[in-house]
Parts: sequence; C-alpha cells; structure tokens
Amino acid sequence: MVLSTFNHIQGNNGSHWNRLMRGANAEKICIVAIDAAKFVNAAMICNVYGDILVKPFEFNAASAGFEKLVKEIEQAREGYGFEEVVVGIETTGHYYEDLVRLCEQEKFIVRIINAATTAKERETVLNYTKTDNVDLMAITQSLLHGRGKTSQEALPLLEQLKTLSRAHRTLIDARSRTVNHIRLYMDHIFREFQGVVETVEGEQVTLKIFWTFDSKSSLYLMRHYPHPSDILELGEEGLRRLSIEQNLKLRDQSIERLIRFARQSVSKSKADLQAELLLLRLKLDELEMETAQVTRVKAEMERVLLQTDGGILLSIPGVGVTTACELTAEIGDLSLFNRPEQLIKMAGTNPIIRQSGGKKATTHHISKQGRADFRAAVYRAGKAMKGQNPAMQKKAEEMKAKGKKMGQIYIALGNRLLRLAFAMMKKKQVYQPESGGKSLQSVIASKLRNKEKQALFFNRYVLT
Repeated sequence: MVLSTFNHIQGNNGSHWNRLMRGANAEKICIVAIDAAKFVNAAMICNVYGDILVKPFEFNAASAGFEKLVKEIEQAREGYGFEEVVVGIETTGHYYEDLVRLCEQEKFIVRIINAATTAKERETVLNYTKTDNVDLMAITQSLLHGRGKTSQEALPLLEQLKTLSRAHRTLIDARSRTVNHIRLYMDHIFREFQGVVETVEGEQVTLKIFWTFDSKSSLYLMRHYPHPSDILELGEEGLRRLSIEQNLKLRDQSIERLIRFARQSVSKSKADLQAELLLLRLKLDELEMETAQVTRVKAEMERVLLQTDGGILLSIPGVGVTTACELTAEIGDLSLFNRPEQLIKMAGTNPIIRQSGGKKATTHHISKQGRADFRAAVYRAGKAMKGQNPAMQKKAEEMKAKGKKMGQIYIALGNRLLRLAFAMMKKKQVYQPESGGKSLQSVIASKLRNKEKQALFFNRYVLT
C-alpha cells in the first residue's frame, strides 16, 4: 500500500517535511536552528538525530555576521558530509525576515517556526526556562518534530500589501485616538457641540448637530468657530453664508441646533479656555496630517491589490479596499493551501472541539493559535459583512436568534468570508450576487472611484 503524503496530519507543510525525512539521504541533512534578534542572532548546528555538532554561537545582524553563519555551516557540511541544509528560524518580530531571504539565496531549505510552537516546546520539555541556548534547542526540537512551514521566496506584491495594510491599520488607529482627543477638548470648549439629551414625545433622545463628528463641516467649525460665542456671533445668517462660501452643506436642522445649543451652553469664557483652544488646533492639525497619510497609503494599497488575485474580492458586497487588502495580505500565497479550513486555522478563528470517551463533541471558544493580525482582520471583515452584505446580514440574524453573541457572529461571518474568498481566488471567479442585487459595475464604482482602476478591475478579473 502506497502512502500519500497529501494526507499528512500537518497538511502540505507536514507532507513536505515527510518527503524530506523519508528520503534516501536523510542522514545527509544538516539541521541549523537560528534564534533571530535585532542586533545579535544565535545559531546551533545538529544532525537529524538531534546530536549537537556545533555548539550555540552568536553572529551579528550585519552582513559580516551572516558570513560567519555560512562559514560555520560550510565547515559542518565538509566535516560531516552533509548534502542538504535545513534552517529553522523562529518568527521573532520582523527580524527573521532578512535571515529567511539570505538563507534562501544560499539555497538552504528554510522552515519558519511559529513562536508559539517553540514556547510549547520549552514548557513541555525544558521546564519553562528561557535563554538563547534553550530557545535554540526548542527550535531544533520543533524542526525534528516536523513543525513549521517551508518558506518559499516571498511574493513581492503580497509582501508590499502586507506592509501597506498593517501600516494603514496603524494610521487608522492613530487617527481614532486623535479624534478622541479632539472630543475631549471640545467637551471643555463647547460640550453641547457633540449633542444634547432632550425629551421628545415623552422619551429622552440624544440630538446631534452633525451625524459624523469628524465630517468636513464639523471640522471646519471646530477649527475656526469652536466656542459657543463664535456661533452666536455668526448667527443664522452668518452660518448660512459660511456654508455657501466653504461648501459646508449645513442643513437647516444643523444650523438651528448649533444656535440653540450655543445659547444653552455652560462653557467657560474663551479667555479661560486658551490652553484647550491651542491644544484643539494642534490636534486638528495632527488629524489633517493623519487623514492625508491614510489617503496616500490607501491609494497605494488599491494599486498593489489590483495586481494580485485578491482584487477579485472587491466584487463581494461589503468588502471594501481595506478589507480586501488585509485579507489578501494575511492569506499570502494561496497555492500553499488546499482547503479554506487551513486559512481559518492559520487565523486561529477555528472553534475548539472537545470529545472524549465516546461522549458527544462540544464546541468551545476559538483556538487563537494562529496569527493575531490575521485573526483581527477576520473579525473586522465579519463586522463589515454584518453591516453591509445582505446575505451575511441574514445569516447574522439567524445566529442571533440562536443566542450567539455579537463577537461570535463576527468571527463566524469572517470565517464564511474566508471560505468564499478561497473559492473565488482559486477559481478566478467574481462574486455572483443573488437576484435583485446591485450590478457588479455599481458595486465596483462605489469602492474604486478612479475610472482607470475600475477599468483595470474589469480587465483583470472579468474579461480575462
């Protein structure tokens, strides 16, 4: 009976290691464990039986350090007659990435080990101790147990997309913090600017001036007329004139509430708020800069996305440029996966199933054993699906009726989206909406405002 490596319990990665270790020349394989760091890396060289051939040694992160590593490996190859070199590198921040690239240039087989895997090795075998030498032994143990995945040359576009999407997320988070600071200063300067609670038809409701706090009109008034006295000095006529001159598009209701709330305000005088007014202006400047940066990064994300298979995800209602970029970047090289469940497991959003002694299996929380950035992207994607995709909204309501919590619903929808994305990207097929849904042209036009990028989408994903 012939064993199929495609049925290995660790999937493709296990299959690759299985083929390597079952080869006729397995004894000719040199095992190199590397613990990457910012300034000084550490390495150790063994054989496939775990015998230490070169004791742990350090080499710096510059080119001279890497030359020292290669020299040690070559000496081991010559001394022990090795024909193949397998390097195991733990994912430590981003410091391991250059080592992966340099080792691949030397034609070494590179196995990337998740930091969580080596941590478990230390716990179970090495009694929680953590030093550089112990880390190297844990990496070696992980390698010999077939852990990790075999690295391929990084796909440049996907690497660019990952860098851009993560930077975009950082900028978005920073922008949100800046908006919160602006809210804080406006609470001191003109508290009612963010809304007032009033009784309407016997019920208390919050009446807002602007639907969005950081809208164009709101930001303009906060910069130039932040205090209640400024609004009252303008008056209704001044606000209408300002709206026309600056294209603020102030509604009658907004103007009425601005003046009424300004009259009701309990704010201090402008003279007593000079510190807050200064800090408000500085935060508005900061917000303007961050907004410009977000716009620039997102435009570059669009450009790169449309050169990858991930651009096809824009045909799904509710999946915008940000969601498509984040999922595409975190998925990476789709050719490494045979089933969508592998993506879900890599994200760590797979449910933990417990079964023992013939008892009925029960499902607990998600595993959280995958990549945190990927898991966060799946959660955000599920949240977007619930709000903007009709088909997913229907599924969300069904899950809610069964007593599922909102966080569970977001994860479930995110997993559904991963399965859908896997099928679309593998088959190179755009999303097929239900009857009565929006046309593909209108869906894409709402996400890609640039006509050239719209044309690029259809040329790449529809007409080919």
